Amino acid sequence: MKTWLLLLLQAVCLWGVALATSARGVEFDLVISNGKVVDGSGAPWYFADLGIKDGKIVQIGDLADQDTKKTLDATGMVVAPGFIDLMGQTASPMLENPKTAINLLSQGITTINAGEGSSAAPQSPDDERRYGYTTMAEYFTLVESRGIPLNLVQTIGHTQVRRIVLGDTDRRPTEQELSQMKGLVAEAMEAGAIGVSTALIYPPAVYAPTREIAELAAEAGRYGGRYYTHMRNEGDRLLEAIDEALDIGQTADAPVHIFHLKAAGRHNWGKMQLAIAKIKSARSEGHQVTADIYPYINNGLGIAALIHPKHFENGRAQLITKLDDESLRATIREEMETTDGWENWFRHTGNDWGRIVIGRSNHPDYREHDGKSVAQIAEAIGEDPWDTFFNLVRSGAFALPETMSDANKIMAMQQEFVSFCTDVGPAGGSRSASHPRAFGSFPRLLSKYVRDLGAISLERAVAQASAAAANNVMAYDRGRIAVGLAADVIVFDYENLTDHADFEHPDAISEGMRYVVVNGELVFDDGKQTDAKPGRVLRGPGYRESLAPYRQQSTPRDDRFEVYDRSIKEFMKTHRAPGVSIAVTDKGKVAFSGAYGYADVAKREPVTTESLFRIASLSKPITAVAILQLVEDGMLQLDDPVLNYLDAEDSIAAAGDKFDERFRKITIRHLLQHRGGWDRGQSFDAMFRSVEFAEQFNVPPPATPDIVIKAMFTYPLDFDPGHRYAYSNFGYCLLGRVIENLTDQSYESYVQEQVLKPIGVTAMRIGKSRLDQRSENEVRYYHSGDAESVFSDDLNETVPWPYGGWFLEAMDAHGAWIASATDLAKFAAAFDNPDHCPILSRESIEAMFARPPGLAGHDDEGNAKDRYYSLGWSIVDIPKGVNQWHTGSLAGTATIMIRRHDGKNFVALFNARTSPRASHLGRAMDRLLHDMANQVSDWPE
Repeated sequence: MKTWLLLLLQAVCLWGVALATSARGVEFDLVISNGKVVDGSGAPWYFADLGIKDGKIVQIGDLADQDTKKTLDATGMVVAPGFIDLMGQTASPMLENPKTAINLLSQGITTINAGEGSSAAPQSPDDERRYGYTTMAEYFTLVESRGIPLNLVQTIGHTQVRRIVLGDTDRRPTEQELSQMKGLVAEAMEAGAIGVSTALIYPPAVYAPTREIAELAAEAGRYGGRYYTHMRNEGDRLLEAIDEALDIGQTADAPVHIFHLKAAGRHNWGKMQLAIAKIKSARSEGHQVTADIYPYINNGLGIAALIHPKHFENGRAQLITKLDDESLRATIREEMETTDGWENWFRHTGNDWGRIVIGRSNHPDYREHDGKSVAQIAEAIGEDPWDTFFNLVRSGAFALPETMSDANKIMAMQQEFVSFCTDVGPAGGSRSASHPRAFGSFPRLLSKYVRDLGAISLERAVAQASAAAANNVMAYDRGRIAVGLAADVIVFDYENLTDHADFEHPDAISEGMRYVVVNGELVFDDGKQTDAKPGRVLRGPGYRESLAPYRQQSTPRDDRFEVYDRSIKEFMKTHRAPGVSIAVTDKGKVAFSGAYGYADVAKREPVTTESLFRIASLSKPITAVAILQLVEDGMLQLDDPVLNYLDAEDSIAAAGDKFDERFRKITIRHLLQHRGGWDRGQSFDAMFRSVEFAEQFNVPPPATPDIVIKAMFTYPLDFDPGHRYAYSNFGYCLLGRVIENLTDQSYESYVQEQVLKPIGVTAMRIGKSRLDQRSENEVRYYHSGDAESVFSDDLNETVPWPYGGWFLEAMDAHGAWIASATDLAKFAAAFDNPDHCPILSRESIEAMFARPPGLAGHDDEGNAKDRYYSLGWSIVDIPKGVNQWHTGSLAGTATIMIRRHDGKNFVALFNARTSPRASHLGRAMDRLLHDMANQVSDWPE
């Protein structure tokens, strides 16, 4: 026995020496030094440095002599795990603008739990045109391709599911409808949602029977998910609501988490102790039940929630139309003043309009009074408070009833199973922060209740805000300061931590948070948000990593090209790309083609070598070849004025004095080389003015190419034609019309017959703008953010950028082709042997790649530039030779095509444009395309 113990001790010592030795050899990405570490475990604080590398905490101790890329000095400050907002509503504002996270980051929040009855997904088939997606898997794809500053865990909202299947009606679902609802839950759980959430005081969720909710929670539980609930009642029937939540959890065999636990209404304050006792009793019996609170005695809700839910049976809009009915008003008032058995928030305030603050009125007459009570607003306006109330209901105001007590807040936070929330989520940069909790919850917790009142210790508060909260959302790889865990770390000045948000200034930034690190990257630096977007979707237990896009490959594996399979998958994992198709030619033939990820995330349809992608500006080399063919046929010359071929004199005459006579000097060559005189950086890109130009000529939008050209005759050039290079899509639009006028064919049909068919390409075509017009074999495009439709049938309505934000068909000659990677590789390889090119002569090929004159190809001193734009191609001179290339970019699309000096050609097509680390996935892959080819030693003959 002694021998065994001695050997064990020797082994432990050797392991410790090895670990210390290996750590000493590490160059850290970041060291946080000299801080007082409160590690999230509840243990007493200690002084130490943290070493962070590759997004994880890799060493804790004295790291003064270690190499690091960056150091944060935490002297005099607390270093803790990042806080988790247990009710962060939604991540979607961060997709439009990552800076909306400032209210969260300035509190030290590094993860939010999104979804409370409503959720960003799923969406109904009818709403797909509006959002561009329907499933949770697609929503997560949008989040990951855009990137967000902090982490996201997501529940699937019961309200969301019910509305899709039943609408707003007050009835039970049929068995078939319930099955449909469960199917939506299953999809979300498989995508990575952590459970089902409810908001049972709001219509239509209030109409749902317990069995319906339990069935959906059980579906989530089947995947290891949980039940998260804004309970059916938080006041008069608080204890009964807790019983229902516990019953649902037990029936569903799922843990239960209660959002923003409270006892609303002075007459109910005594129930908080009983509520806590119920939860403790359930936990003692082995049922996992937890809760969260926010540290304010005013709750927040839409003011319409003060009305009995039965009036919303046919939806809010229908109720609003009836609010002028005096008898209905009288009924609503009587119910609010005298009845119980429902969540009567007016009674919870003691029927006192002076205790209901309006955070956001949304009413022009009341806007200047935001932050005041209904009673104060009514007095200032000179009207009855009930008239003010009904006006505020009609405007959709947000109210903050004072219904809780500080004593109960303290009692709740002293329970180890209680964590914390904002109940708002990202709200920076707007008045959507109607409640100070949006900007102040966590600093208020630590400053008022921990530091000033001593309600709980700092160590306990941090543990409940981080480690306990992480467990509640199953984010087990973070929430504590420990070696091997994710580096979500905050640094704050505990003694000076202060929340400044109040009712009149709910968006005031808190003070004292110094640094916030998410997955090892600094997102909040000395009080300011950085541009980093390292946040991740932290997926729940129902997600299978084997179904991740980077794990999908539809092409057969070939050991000779193992480097491609391995490198592309690693690239996709790093950049969270949904799908990519690769093709490589060698000696004029396609030598390798690889298809990875998903063409359609919702359907799990893989990208194949036949998948068609929008190629965006890779269309320009194709148009350039078509023009050079017409030159070879003697139908025009490169130095001919473009107006010779446009039949535009009537339009020019109509433009009158607005026409810039320099337009007559623009040649075909100028257009091909982007020297026509338009600079979109100085003025605008004409091809994205579809609505404005259509309105200018009183035609239905979007503007066709002919209308765009007419409109541009009324605008001045930005510089003299030929003087310099400035990228111009409009110039290639003109070239497309030249092709049509000279050939009496559509641009598309001419190119298909004369450019593509001779090289064996038959699938390429001009793409369509709208989702329901997607071509066979065409991928779906993933891009977060909203646009306004440019189409007359839904003009100015919100649409996803890739499907209605611009008129793709009008971009034919500069950006509208859809193609497979292999077909584009064939096009690139067509010029490898100029003497045997099937579509251009050697002379034309040499002209196509020639250096332009003047500033387009030379610097101010006349020296040749290393990089320039020829006829449809970007050119770069390198020591080994000359590479020709082009990239393309549209919302949801990133492409690159490279003709390398050694005869190899590369094409990469993506169905997303960006990642958190790259503004253009094609350009991000540029170097990798070369590196992979260089590592292949056995190319097919």
